[in-house]
Order: sequence, then C-alpha cells, then structure tokens
Amino acid sequence: MGYINIEGSDIYYEDSLYGEEILVCIHGFISSSICWHPLVEHLSKQFRVVAVDLPGFGQTVASRDYEFTLSNYGKTINRFVQELGFRKVHIVGHSLGGQIALQAVKQKPELYQKLFLIAASAVRKRPPWLARLFCYFPYVDEVAYRFFFQDEFVNIGISKVLAGGVGLEQEILRPYIDICKRKEVVQAVLKLGKMREDDMSKQDLNDIFQPAYLLWGREDQVVILEEGEFLHKHLKNSTLAIIEHCGHLPMEEYPTTVLHHLYSFLCPNFNNIQENN
Repeated sequence: MGYINIEGSDIYYEDSLYGEEILVCIHGFISSSICWHPLVEHLSKQFRVVAVDLPGFGQTVASRDYEFTLSNYGKTINRFVQELGFRKVHIVGHSLGGQIALQAVKQKPELYQKLFLIAASAVRKRPPWLARLFCYFPYVDEVAYRFFFQDEFVNIGISKVLAGGVGLEQEILRPYIDICKRKEVVQAVLKLGKMREDDMSKQDLNDIFQPAYLLWGREDQVVILEEGEFLHKHLKNSTLAIIEHCGHLPMEEYPTTVLHHLYSFLCPNFNNIQENN
C-alpha cells in the first residue's frame, strides 16, 4: 500500500507487488479499495493486483481544483497506470468504477488488454439542473452531512446493494456504511453531482475493441441488469454473465463465483480455485 501524487491529488493504492499480469481494480460510487479485499488474497497468487482509491473516496485526498467528471477520473487512472510504469494491464471496475474503466480505455486503449466490469454504470445521465443547482448552495455539504448521510438514511440506501435473504447485512456492509458517513465523501458526492457528465455514448462504446466481460447480479437494484444488456449490445467484443440471487456486491456475496468468472476470462486454462464460499 502507498500513495502517489498525481496533479496534486494523493492517490492511495494497495499493491500485491508480484505477478507478471497486472489487474488494476477501480471501486464504485461511495466505496473504496476495500470492495476488492474478498478477492485479493486469491487473485494475488496469479496476478499483481493493484486496487486504487478514486480522488475524494477512501484514503485518497483530491486536490482542491480536482475536476470531478467521469472523463477526468479516466484520465487519473491512465496517469496512475503510467506513473507506476505499467505497459499493459487488465482493468477491473465495479459500478461507477466500471464506467470510469471504460473512460480510461477509450482515452488510452494501448494501456489495456481486457476489461472485467461488474455491475458497471452504463446509461446514467448527469443530474438534472435543479439537483446540480442545489450542489452549489453555500454550506450544502454540511446540510447534506447532517440530514442525509446519517444512520437511518445511509442504512436504508446501502441495504439495497445486497440481494434479499442474504442475512449478512451488518457484517458485510458495515465498512461501506462507515465510508458513507465521512464528510470528505459527502463533498466528493456533491462535486460529482455538479460536474459529472452522462455515461459513455453508444458510439464511444462501439469504438472499444478490447475483450470485455460483464458480470451482473440478477437482483441488482442499484445498477439493474438492463444496463448490462445495454453494454453487451454496444461493446462489440463482450460477454455477459449473470449470477442468480445476487445483488450489487457480488464480490461480497459470492466471491468464489466472481473468481471463477475472472479466471475463466483472463486465463481460461487456470482452474485451480478452492471452493471457500
């Protein structure tokens, strides 16, 4: 684990250090590199796994003038890959991190071999003008923190990421709930609300040539399966796979199943995965 400064932002990342093939993993909205922890121990036996905290989230401190747009996040990931001296990597993205992975690949296709996207954002539009206007009000971050990012609201929202009946909500989701309640994260959410653009267009998706694997939970209520079907339709070299009885966090709900999909895509001849779910 360590930090690297990119244009004034201190980017936190966790690095397993060893392995010829490299996975760069990007977390989703209001999350951090912790979302990859259920997979890293096993993946690091085969790959060098590098999980990054996006500016404004986790332990990464964004520069004061950081531009909270999808395209700029993609640029940051590309700079991160280049600063670490990587020539070719696989990129893994979850939720918003999946859209950012697509942005990165669009900008610097020569850096990337394959894309593995889990419940990736696909058809989201920028917030309506009234919501964006709200984000500009003085002290809005303090108001949002006091009234919308406290226990009852956060717990209700976060509970939707798991499929019904799992019964492990507190055990699995406690770290994510704690992340949501940090003031720095509230500020990043509001800045994204002001600045972010629409998700990538159909034409942009059509221009991506790298093999892409799209993994979805059938019961995902956050980024629904139709978004995966949209990506599958417009990414020319893509495969769509579905995990039954699974919500928005397959890495937490079914880590061994996710590992099977990852290995089958990235190294099809490797099948030595211990059943440990």
